[in-house]
Amino acid sequence: MFSVTSLLSNAAALWNLVLLLAVIATLGGFLYGFVFRRLIRKRRLAGARERRMLREAAERESVKD
Repeated sequence: MFSVTSLLSNAAALWNLVLLLAVIATLGGFLYGFVFRRLIRKRRLAGARERRMLREAAERESVKD
């Protein structure tokens, strides 16, 4: 039916797949935690800065009138 060698070979292949998925998940978590969050934060701060500048310009225009 099943030989011990093929059973061990299948178990090793499954273990390699589990390890590969763990490495991919770790890399994805690292990229999300350190790279993507910083990029998202920079874009959010730039958007807030632009909105503030537009609001201040509109306030200056309304005071000038």
